Amino acid sequence: MGRLLLLIVLLVGLGAVPAQADMLSGLTKAQRAETLRFAINNSLFTLYHEVGHLLIDKLKLPMLGREEDAADNIATWLLLQKGTPDANRTLEDAAKGWKMTGMLYGDNYDEDDYAFGYTPDRFRSLQIVCLMVGADRSAFRPVANAFSLEPDRQRSCHFDYGVVDRSLRALLDNAGSGTKVDVHYHDGGRRLRLAERILRQSGIFDDVAEEVRRGYKLDGRVKFTARGCGEPNAFYDPDAAEVIFCYELVEDFLNVYVDDLPARTRPRN
Repeated sequence: MGRLLLLIVLLVGLGAVPAQADMLSGLTKAQRAETLRFAINNSLFTLYHEVGHLLIDKLKLPMLGREEDAADNIATWLLLQKGTPDANRTLEDAAKGWKMTGMLYGDNYDEDDYAFGYTPDRFRSLQIVCLMVGADRSAFRPVANAFSLEPDRQRSCHFDYGVVDRSLRALLDNAGSGTKVDVHYHDGGRRLRLAERILRQSGIFDDVAEEVRRGYKLDGRVKFTARGCGEPNAFYDPDAAEVIFCYELVEDFLNVYVDDLPARTRPRN
Protein backbone atom coordinates (compact mmCIF):
# COMPACT_ATOMS: atom_id res chain seq x y z
CA MET A 1 0.00 0.00 0.00
CA GLY A 2 1.38 3.46 -0.90
CA ARG A 3 2.27 5.70 2.03
CA LEU A 4 -0.29 8.38 1.10
CA LEU A 5 -3.13 5.84 0.89
CA LEU A 6 -1.92 4.25 4.11
CA LEU A 7 -2.15 7.57 5.96
CA ILE A 8 -5.66 8.16 4.65
CA VAL A 9 -6.74 4.72 5.87
CA LEU A 10 -5.16 5.35 9.26
CA LEU A 11 -6.79 8.76 9.61
CA VAL A 12 -10.19 7.20 8.98
CA GLY A 13 -9.56 4.19 11.19
CA LEU A 14 -8.27 6.21 14.13
CA GLY A 15 -11.59 8.01 14.30
CA ALA A 16 -12.81 5.04 16.35
CA VAL A 17 -10.20 5.64 19.08
CA PRO A 18 -11.62 7.47 22.12
CA ALA A 19 -10.79 11.17 21.98
CA GLN A 20 -9.29 11.17 25.46
CA ALA A 21 -6.75 8.56 24.32
CA ASP A 22 -6.06 10.23 20.98
CA MET A 23 -3.18 12.67 21.26
CA LEU A 24 -3.83 13.62 17.64
CA SER A 25 -7.18 15.20 18.43
CA GLY A 26 -7.11 18.95 17.93
CA LEU A 27 -4.69 18.79 15.01
CA THR A 28 -5.68 19.56 11.47
CA LYS A 29 -5.98 16.62 9.06
CA ALA A 30 -2.67 17.63 7.45
CA GLN A 31 -0.94 17.81 10.82
CA ARG A 32 -2.35 14.43 11.82
CA ALA A 33 -1.05 12.91 8.58
CA GLU A 34 2.40 14.46 9.11
CA THR A 35 2.54 13.25 12.71
CA LEU A 36 1.46 9.73 11.76
CA ARG A 37 4.00 9.62 8.93
CA PHE A 38 6.79 10.72 11.28
CA ALA A 39 5.85 8.14 13.94
CA ILE A 40 5.48 5.32 11.40
CA ASN A 41 8.75 6.15 9.64
CA ASN A 42 10.73 6.41 12.87
CA SER A 43 9.19 3.13 14.01
CA LEU A 44 10.19 1.56 10.70
CA PHE A 45 13.79 2.74 10.98
CA THR A 46 13.88 1.40 14.54
CA LEU A 47 12.66 -1.98 13.32
CA TYR A 48 15.42 -2.14 10.72
CA HIS A 49 17.89 -1.13 13.44
CA GLU A 50 16.76 -4.11 15.54
CA VAL A 51 16.98 -6.35 12.46
CA GLY A 52 20.57 -5.13 12.24
CA HIS A 53 21.18 -6.53 15.73
CA LEU A 54 19.43 -9.76 14.69
CA LEU A 55 21.69 -10.16 11.64
CA ILE A 56 24.83 -9.35 13.61
CA ASP A 57 23.86 -12.05 16.10
CA LYS A 58 22.54 -14.84 13.87
CA LEU A 59 24.96 -14.39 10.95
CA LYS A 60 27.93 -13.71 13.23
CA LEU A 61 28.76 -10.57 11.28
CA PRO A 62 32.21 -9.11 12.01
CA MET A 63 32.03 -5.84 13.91
CA LEU A 64 34.91 -3.50 14.65
CA GLY A 65 33.03 -0.68 16.35
CA ARG A 66 29.98 -0.06 18.48
CA GLU A 67 27.16 -2.46 17.71
CA GLU A 68 24.58 0.34 17.96
CA ASP A 69 26.38 2.31 15.24
CA ALA A 70 26.64 -0.82 13.10
CA ALA A 71 22.90 -1.47 13.49
CA ASP A 72 22.15 2.12 12.43
CA ASN A 73 24.36 1.69 9.38
CA ILE A 74 22.63 -1.58 8.47
CA ALA A 75 19.19 0.03 8.83
CA THR A 76 20.21 2.99 6.68
CA TRP A 77 21.80 0.77 4.04
CA LEU A 78 18.78 -1.54 3.84
CA LEU A 79 16.45 1.40 3.27
CA LEU A 80 18.75 2.97 0.69
CA GLN A 81 18.71 -0.28 -1.30
CA LYS A 82 14.95 0.11 -1.83
CA GLY A 83 15.45 3.33 -3.78
CA THR A 84 11.83 4.42 -3.31
CA PRO A 85 10.41 7.81 -2.27
CA ASP A 86 8.83 6.18 0.81
CA ALA A 87 12.14 4.64 1.90
CA ASN A 88 13.99 7.90 1.31
CA ARG A 89 11.40 9.80 3.34
CA THR A 90 11.73 7.21 6.11
CA LEU A 91 15.45 7.96 6.32
CA GLU A 92 14.84 11.70 6.34
CA ASP A 93 12.26 11.37 9.12
CA ALA A 94 14.58 9.11 11.11
CA ALA A 95 17.39 11.66 10.84
CA LYS A 96 14.95 14.36 11.91
CA GLY A 97 13.81 12.20 14.82
CA TRP A 98 17.32 11.78 16.18
CA LYS A 99 17.97 15.50 15.72
CA MET A 100 14.77 16.39 17.58
CA THR A 101 15.48 14.08 20.51
CA GLY A 102 19.01 15.44 20.71
CA MET A 103 17.64 18.97 20.93
CA LEU A 104 14.91 17.89 23.36
CA TYR A 105 17.47 16.62 25.85
CA GLY A 106 19.79 19.54 25.21
CA ASP A 107 22.64 17.43 23.82
CA ASN A 108 24.05 17.48 27.35
CA TYR A 109 26.30 14.53 28.12
CA ASP A 110 28.52 13.58 31.04
CA GLU A 111 31.36 11.07 31.26
CA ASP A 112 28.98 8.13 31.76
CA ASP A 113 27.11 9.04 28.58
CA TYR A 114 30.29 9.10 26.52
CA ALA A 115 31.39 5.76 28.01
CA PHE A 116 28.00 4.14 27.25
CA GLY A 117 27.36 2.02 24.16
CA TYR A 118 25.25 4.63 22.38
CA THR A 119 26.45 7.46 20.17
CA PRO A 120 24.90 10.91 20.86
CA ASP A 121 21.60 11.45 19.05
CA ARG A 122 22.77 14.33 16.86
CA PHE A 123 25.65 12.23 15.56
CA ARG A 124 23.26 9.40 14.73
CA SER A 125 21.11 11.88 12.84
CA LEU A 126 23.98 13.19 10.76
CA GLN A 127 25.38 9.71 10.12
CA ILE A 128 22.11 8.76 8.43
CA VAL A 129 22.29 11.91 6.32
CA CYS A 130 25.96 11.29 5.51
CA LEU A 131 25.24 7.80 4.19
CA MET A 132 22.32 9.15 2.17
CA VAL A 133 24.35 11.85 0.45
CA GLY A 134 27.28 9.44 0.15
CA ALA A 135 25.05 7.01 -1.74
CA ASP A 136 23.65 9.63 -4.14
CA ARG A 137 24.93 13.17 -3.77
CA SER A 138 22.73 14.73 -6.44
CA ALA A 139 19.54 13.17 -5.02
CA PHE A 140 20.23 13.86 -1.35
CA ARG A 141 22.16 17.14 -1.44
CA PRO A 142 19.00 19.11 -0.49
CA VAL A 143 18.56 16.87 2.56
CA ALA A 144 22.21 17.28 3.56
CA ASN A 145 21.94 21.04 3.15
CA ALA A 146 18.78 21.12 5.25
CA PHE A 147 20.69 19.34 8.03
CA SER A 148 23.59 21.84 7.65
CA LEU A 149 26.09 19.18 6.62
CA GLU A 150 29.10 21.09 5.31
CA PRO A 151 29.94 20.67 1.58
CA ASP A 152 33.37 19.19 2.33
CA ARG A 153 31.81 16.62 4.59
CA GLN A 154 29.14 15.85 2.01
CA ARG A 155 31.87 15.02 -0.49
CA SER A 156 33.77 12.78 1.95
CA CYS A 157 30.57 10.90 2.82
CA HIS A 158 31.02 9.10 -0.48
CA PHE A 159 33.88 7.17 1.13
CA ASP A 160 31.85 6.42 4.28
CA TYR A 161 29.02 4.98 2.22
CA GLY A 162 31.44 3.04 0.04
CA VAL A 163 32.89 1.20 3.04
CA VAL A 164 29.43 0.36 4.42
CA ASP A 165 28.10 -0.69 1.01
CA ARG A 166 31.11 -2.87 0.16
CA SER A 167 31.08 -4.53 3.57
CA LEU A 168 27.36 -5.28 3.74
CA ARG A 169 27.14 -6.51 0.15
CA ALA A 170 29.95 -8.96 0.85
CA LEU A 171 28.24 -10.18 4.01
CA LEU A 172 24.57 -10.21 2.99
CA ASP A 173 24.43 -10.86 -0.76
CA ASN A 174 24.32 -14.65 -0.24
CA ALA A 175 22.34 -14.68 3.00
CA GLY A 176 19.80 -17.18 1.63
CA SER A 177 16.06 -17.24 2.21
CA GLY A 178 13.45 -18.99 4.31
CA THR A 179 13.81 -17.85 7.92
CA LYS A 180 10.95 -18.99 10.16
CA VAL A 181 9.45 -15.86 11.70
CA ASP A 182 6.53 -15.64 14.15
CA VAL A 183 4.74 -12.29 14.53
CA HIS A 184 2.66 -11.54 17.61
CA TYR A 185 0.84 -8.41 18.75
CA HIS A 186 -0.05 -8.23 22.43
CA ASP A 187 -3.15 -6.32 23.49
CA GLY A 188 -2.10 -2.76 24.28
CA GLY A 189 -5.11 -2.15 26.50
CA ARG A 190 -6.98 1.12 26.67
CA ARG A 191 -3.93 3.27 27.43
CA LEU A 192 -1.88 1.99 24.49
CA ARG A 193 -4.76 1.39 22.09
CA LEU A 194 -3.77 4.23 19.77
CA ALA A 195 -0.15 3.08 19.49
CA GLU A 196 -1.18 -0.54 18.97
CA ARG A 197 -3.62 0.41 16.23
CA ILE A 198 -1.06 2.56 14.43
CA LEU A 199 1.50 -0.25 14.48
CA ARG A 200 -1.02 -2.85 13.35
CA GLN A 201 -2.68 -0.82 10.60
CA SER A 202 0.55 0.63 9.24
CA GLY A 203 1.68 -2.91 8.37
CA ILE A 204 5.35 -2.09 8.93
CA PHE A 205 5.83 -4.75 11.62
CA ASP A 206 4.55 -7.52 9.35
CA ASP A 207 6.39 -6.12 6.31
CA VAL A 208 9.80 -6.15 8.02
CA ALA A 209 9.16 -9.64 9.41
CA GLU A 210 8.34 -10.80 5.87
CA GLU A 211 11.58 -9.27 4.57
CA VAL A 212 13.49 -11.30 7.14
CA ARG A 213 11.61 -14.45 6.04
CA ARG A 214 12.40 -13.93 2.38
CA GLY A 215 15.77 -12.23 2.57
CA TYR A 216 17.79 -14.38 4.97
CA LYS A 217 18.34 -17.98 5.99
CA LEU A 218 18.74 -17.82 9.77
CA ASP A 219 18.96 -20.84 12.02
CA GLY A 220 16.09 -21.51 14.38
CA ARG A 221 12.92 -19.48 14.71
CA VAL A 222 12.82 -15.67 14.96
CA LYS A 223 10.09 -13.85 16.85
CA PHE A 224 8.70 -10.36 16.22
CA THR A 225 6.72 -9.21 19.26
CA ALA A 226 4.82 -5.95 19.74
CA ARG A 227 3.74 -5.20 23.30
CA GLY A 228 3.62 -2.72 26.12
CA CYS A 229 6.92 -2.54 28.00
CA GLY A 230 6.39 0.23 30.55
CA GLU A 231 8.84 2.44 28.65
CA PRO A 232 9.38 3.73 25.08
CA ASN A 233 11.86 1.22 23.72
CA ALA A 234 12.66 -1.45 21.17
CA PHE A 235 15.30 -4.10 21.51
CA TYR A 236 16.61 -7.43 20.30
CA ASP A 237 16.84 -10.36 22.72
CA PRO A 238 19.58 -12.69 21.46
CA ASP A 239 18.65 -15.49 23.87
CA ALA A 240 15.14 -15.72 22.40
CA ALA A 241 16.05 -14.49 18.89
CA GLU A 242 13.27 -11.95 19.39
CA VAL A 243 12.74 -8.43 18.09
CA ILE A 244 10.58 -6.61 20.63
CA PHE A 245 8.87 -3.33 19.77
CA CYS A 246 7.17 -1.43 22.58
CA TYR A 247 3.91 0.39 21.92
CA GLU A 248 5.16 3.21 24.14
CA LEU A 249 7.79 4.03 21.51
CA VAL A 250 5.07 4.82 18.97
CA GLU A 251 3.52 7.16 21.55
CA ASP A 252 6.91 8.75 22.13
CA PHE A 253 7.40 9.46 18.42
CA LEU A 254 3.92 11.01 18.25
CA ASN A 255 4.62 13.20 21.28
CA VAL A 256 8.01 14.36 19.99
CA TYR A 257 6.46 15.54 16.74
CA VAL A 258 3.36 17.14 18.28
CA ASP A 259 5.50 18.96 20.87
CA ASP A 260 7.62 20.38 18.06
CA LEU A 261 4.63 21.94 16.31
CA PRO A 262 4.39 25.74 16.61
CA ALA A 263 2.67 26.64 19.89
CA ARG A 264 -0.31 28.21 18.15
CA THR A 265 -1.16 24.94 16.39
CA ARG A 266 -0.80 22.53 19.31
CA PRO A 267 -3.97 20.91 20.57
CA ARG A 268 -5.41 22.33 23.78
CA ASN A 269 -5.85 20.07 26.79
